[in-house]
Amino acid sequence: MNAYLRGTLFFLVLAGLGTEFYFGGRVLKRRFDIEAAMLKAQAESRKAQEAFETARVENVAARSALTSVKMGWGREWVFPPGGNIGNIQTVAGGRLSVTGLGRDNGLVPVTLPGGDGDVEPIVHVFAIVDANTTRYIGEFKARLDGLQNASCVLEPTWTLMDQETLSWNFGNGVRLHAQVPPAQRNAFANLNQSIIRLFEQNYLTGVHMQNQTDLNTKAQAALDTRKRELSGDPNGADVADHPEYRVGLVTAIKDLEEERNSIQNDVDALRRGLKTATETRQTLLQTIRQQDGSTKADAQVSQAE
Repeated sequence: MNAYLRGTLFFLVLAGLGTEFYFGGRVLKRRFDIEAAMLKAQAESRKAQEAFETARVENVAARSALTSVKMGWGREWVFPPGGNIGNIQTVAGGRLSVTGLGRDNGLVPVTLPGGDGDVEPIVHVFAIVDANTTRYIGEFKARLDGLQNASCVLEPTWTLMDQETLSWNFGNGVRLHAQVPPAQRNAFANLNQSIIRLFEQNYLTGVHMQNQTDLNTKAQAALDTRKRELSGDPNGADVADHPEYRVGLVTAIKDLEEERNSIQNDVDALRRGLKTATETRQTLLQTIRQQDGSTKADAQVSQAE
């Protein structure tokens, strides 16, 4: 083998070794990358499995809590937003006309034992305020004469207050329940009783205030009458024997007292004149008696001579 051939073979061997080292390094690096990615994926998988297990436990707990919360609420019907112009409408007397709820949806009357008649089913109405809040409207009964397959008429079981229906807003949707747990129902009943008592107190307060106003008006009228009786009334009756009707008691009494004083003065003057006349009369009588006594004595002396 000549030198050229040996040189060529040596170069090819060196080139092959270099290529082998290059591709071997690339393979080792790729292997290390794959192993690192596998370890990372395994770690993430374990974390995801742990998160999944935690979520599953939380889901079971949440479902259990939801079941506990819903216990005692009976069957539920939910109506989407748009109630006032669609499914639910408020009609006369606070009744609700409902479309989409009837016998076909499970709202059926309860038959009395022995088949003696049907009892109107009860529905508790909640107006949805937002995603997390509802407002309790009250307890309604489905009228038997309006209970159809896909519609019903709900009538309130309590006495409505004035303009109470103006506050009902079903625009965000409505949630209806066939029953309410006893604790919440008692709370609603107590609150309703408190509202009724407050309205009664308010009504009685209004009546009392009206009575007091009437009494005050009558008292003021009586006071005005007494004032006119005391100080006079230019529009009063002109009666000669009762001048107080026009000039008032004060002036009439004052005039009467002045008249009485004048009469008393005249009477006193008459008494004084009468006393003086009586004294003069007594003096004259005494003088006459004295003169008459002297005359009778002289006559007796002359007769004796």
